[in-house]
Amino acid sequence: MGLYETLVHSPYEEMLVACLVARDAADLDRIDALYKLCQERRLFLFAREHECSSIVASRLRALGKATPEWEAEADEWKYRLSQRFEALDALAEALDAEKIPVVALKNAGIARGIYPHLEECPMGDFDILVRRSDFVRAHDVVMAQGFALDFRAEETIETAGVEAGYRSGGTEYKKELADDTLWLELQWRPVAGRWLSPEVEPSADDLMATSLAVDGTRVRILEPVMNLVQVCLHTAKHSYVRAPGLRLHTDVDRIVRAYPELDWQKFVSVVSSMHVKTAVYFSLAIPAALLGTPVPEDILAQLKPSKVKYEFLLRSIAQAGLFHPLRRKFSRPRYLAFTAMLFDSASVCFHTAFPSPRYMSEEYEVKSTLGLPLCYARRLGNLVFKRVKT
Repeated sequence: MGLYETLVHSPYEEMLVACLVARDAADLDRIDALYKLCQERRLFLFAREHECSSIVASRLRALGKATPEWEAEADEWKYRLSQRFEALDALAEALDAEKIPVVALKNAGIARGIYPHLEECPMGDFDILVRRSDFVRAHDVVMAQGFALDFRAEETIETAGVEAGYRSGGTEYKKELADDTLWLELQWRPVAGRWLSPEVEPSADDLMATSLAVDGTRVRILEPVMNLVQVCLHTAKHSYVRAPGLRLHTDVDRIVRAYPELDWQKFVSVVSSMHVKTAVYFSLAIPAALLGTPVPEDILAQLKPSKVKYEFLLRSIAQAGLFHPLRRKFSRPRYLAFTAMLFDSASVCFHTAFPSPRYMSEEYEVKSTLGLPLCYARRLGNLVFKRVKT
């Protein structure tokens, strides 16, 4: 049984998958055939549950079959994101005035610089990257633009405040727009995953140096290889299936299709040096199987984990289910085992869970090595019992 058959089962699931393929590559004949197998109201609610209703609406619009309810979904998201991007552009202008360059990450960067169809880019927040040396000044600019410090998730490892953000990698804000709320993450660490060692994570300075300008705005985006690396790691941070779930895989699809000359060997070299081949493999394999994302087979072969690890991770993903993102996906023991198996090796797992004393001293503000054991115990407890922002 192939990956598609393992993860996709009903006509409704097939319909969503077919609609999520990038606009220029979507198979409208197949979508039309699947649409005829679905009950209208059930499909609408199913698409909304997966935060994909505006994308499905766009495909039905192309077929001339969008009802007013579907049309409203597409129009609402296009309007909502246009308002949010106005706020982002204004923030980028204000940062630029202070000589602080800013990179839009993940779906915000994709929608701003790669895939211009806003109605097909539903998203919950914007993540922006600045250099660590600019972080405190950037925070002041963000606050001056009307944002307020806040967390979307009540239970999180992160601590509120610019000082905590300077130590840990970033912080979160919200801004009330006319009829919407814009959530923003200001980061100086591009990934900050619990299973990615800070010692191997690329620096914001390096990423900024190779970033690309977006015409008509002061916002920048990552260069193609690092952009793909970043969204692959983000998908893995969500365990491929946790909210927002399915639509996360469109990030990989849209970047790969946007850059047909992407340097795949450089990509493999980067993820190998970061010890994240296993995590990245499924971030590529799932959209390749479901969305037809043109990932070269030899690249997947170079990244594929051992048979035992592959079968455990695939079985875990299948049992958790690619659909219904708000349902509980893993028990805590299963989640810990799943996360541990994403590491390329046991030694990488250990060194990530227990980073260098230098990192721990800075992260936990330890002034004496005598306090390190307690900090390591605290870190282990956080990793086991608390969630981290995704």
